[in-house]
Amino acid sequence: MTRILLVDDEPDLLEAWSFALEHVGYEVERANGAQEALRALQRRLPDLVITDLMMPGMSGEELSRALREHPEWMHIPIVLHTSAHVDAPAGKALWNAVLRKPARMEDFLATVARLAEGG
Repeated sequence: MTRILLVDDEPDLLEAWSFALEHVGYEVERANGAQEALRALQRRLPDLVITDLMMPGMSGEELSRALREHPEWMHIPIVLHTSAHVDAPAGKALWNAVLRKPARMEDFLATVARLAEGG
């Protein structure tokens, strides 16, 4: 079963997106922020990370950089799910996909399925 780490500081969004993902067969671990996500990554590797950008403390961009710089985590696909306008960061790509909030459910699930299958 594909395991997804879902990271957002908004509890209602975590609940809604994790319900949708679990409904179509994914195993979901929720993290209420980037620091909690880092602890989850140390416990068990997900197959995919979906993160918000703007979170208190550590941003989704900082979380993504930490993943890309860590030898055991650098291969994990990352979806950025944000309401902010995002330009591509300079250098190595941080995200495999960027979805604007509120993303349509069909787009969200199609992006997850594509990346979960290695696309």
